[in-house]
Amino acid sequence: MATKLERDITRESTVLRDERNVNVTLGADQSVKLKLKGMKSGEVKIDIGELYNQLAGVEDDSQPVQKPVTYHRKETGKYVQPDPKVAKTVLNDLRSQNAISSLDIETLVKFDMIIVNHLNSYK
Repeated sequence: MATKLERDITRESTVLRDERNVNVTLGADQSVKLKLKGMKSGEVKIDIGELYNQLAGVEDDSQPVQKPVTYHRKETGKYVQPDPKVAKTVLNDLRSQNAISSLDIETLVKFDMIIVNHLNSYK
């Protein structure tokens, strides 16, 4: 026997997207919200009735079947500093690819100087 959905219920799934688990929230407002664990933005929300109609292929006179899924993203003005280990790895990979690229020597040297200066900012 099931209980009525009168308050939000959040569960962490075992499904991974972008190396993060997907959090599923069944809302008291009769909606399903999906969000990547640890992320403050990027929530996807759909009404339970709409979801059922879409999955079952049922057309309901009061609701069209092809309503879009809403996507909300909070815009914050804060810059988040990347993890230094990851940034160094990415910059070193970029520098390696630059060294074997087919750029002319002046452009290659200028681009390498930019990468090295940025790499030095992490020391």
